[in-house]
Amino acid sequence: MKSTRLVVGAMTLALVYSWSPAASAQENQRRNKKYVATLQITVDQQTGALRVPTAQETQELVDRLLVLTNRSMDGLQATALPSGAVTVNLEGRLESVILVRPAADGSSEVRCVTSFEEAADFLGLVEDKSQQ
Repeated sequence: MKSTRLVVGAMTLALVYSWSPAASAQENQRRNKKYVATLQITVDQQTGALRVPTAQETQELVDRLLVLTNRSMDGLQATALPSGAVTVNLEGRLESVILVRPAADGSSEVRCVTSFEEAADFLGLVEDKSQQ
């Protein structure tokens, strides 16, 4: 039981303290797609009003979400420690992501997601079919 805790703790530390934009084949497919925002999820810095993100803001959001929701295990390496425990540096992958979107009444809606699809659905991001 002791070594199980050590492995989980080590994996948690690796998850928290490492970050790498490693990409899976599925992520690369998504990266080549364009998305449009359908919800007012951006607070305008000058007016404080809610608005739909610009095309550039939407692309930056999509790019960041692709990194944050990367579920690929490709290329991850296990390392045996002298104690017998095994660690895996998750390289920033396999995380849950907490998203917050502003509501018109000034409150916020929060959701924890584990996939790009969940994030896109919550934030109102849809594939731009006109780019095909």
